[in-house]
Amino acid sequence: MSKTEAVIIGADSVARLQEIDLPEVTSTRVRVKTLVGGVSCGTESDCASGRAAYMKRPYISGYQAVGRVVEVGSEVADFQVGDLVVTNGGGLWGMTSLAGGSHARESVADQKSLMKLDGENPSLDSASYAVLAAIAYEALWRMKIDKGGILGVYGLGMLGQMAGRLGQIEGLKVIGINRSASKREIAKNFGFEEVVAPNADEIKAAVERLGGKGVNFAFDTTGNQEIFDLALQTLASHGEISLDGYYPDKFVVNFDICHQKNASIHNPVGPGQRLPEIVRLISSGALNVEPLISHRVKPSGITEFFADLIANHGSYLGAVIDWE
Repeated sequence: MSKTEAVIIGADSVARLQEIDLPEVTSTRVRVKTLVGGVSCGTESDCASGRAAYMKRPYISGYQAVGRVVEVGSEVADFQVGDLVVTNGGGLWGMTSLAGGSHARESVADQKSLMKLDGENPSLDSASYAVLAAIAYEALWRMKIDKGGILGVYGLGMLGQMAGRLGQIEGLKVIGINRSASKREIAKNFGFEEVVAPNADEIKAAVERLGGKGVNFAFDTTGNQEIFDLALQTLASHGEISLDGYYPDKFVVNFDICHQKNASIHNPVGPGQRLPEIVRLISSGALNVEPLISHRVKPSGITEFFADLIANHGSYLGAVIDWE
């Protein structure tokens, strides 16, 4: 049986590069050599630290990467050796708990779980974040967005930054909201129409500058009670809120305000059916997240990287594992 190296998160929350068995390439499977792995910094730090109770350690970390096809099964028709593909790791490792398992030097996946990356010179860093971008896109689509409306993004980590850009692609005017001045500056440079601190008066002023009467679509990535209350307070009549943060603690919804505003609250999970469209946007260059990559790590430095990510994940935005 072939071997490969993978990032294993142990029960002690320590990340280690370990050799593991590579699943068999059957007739419908494809073997992929990983080029770049996108780190979902908030989720992966929560899972590694044990804060995310749903992830049982040990496991292979990661759920998004881009790689090159190096072997195909006899019944595989849509892929050939040399193709660039987006992968979540394949999910074939046989472990009881894993987050896709994309942080590995090689993976084997069923052909149905891969997406071909077209275009003359696609951004590999952007492609490594395709799944997270699809999660943001699915949330926007759940809210039945209308062109010309105002999208308020509460929390400007990687998910929020991409949600804002995708909202603009769909014709929305975007306000980025975050406590961190540096992340507000990143959002401003990334093209957001307005960036403000999480303050009701500042948000109201930004809405007025954009010609609105309230935030039509609120995208909350924080999982924070105070920020959710602020999003509800600044929501327009008949507005919609998408809860895209992680909410492990007790969470209270003021339904009196919800009734007054006739608000809709969504709790989407996963990329839904949006990954093909995201791959097209990346292939065409319409979605380029390279300016959001704040950290780059080689596999040999994975233990130190995850230790710092757990301790200081608020200082991270986009991070990639460079397997080349």
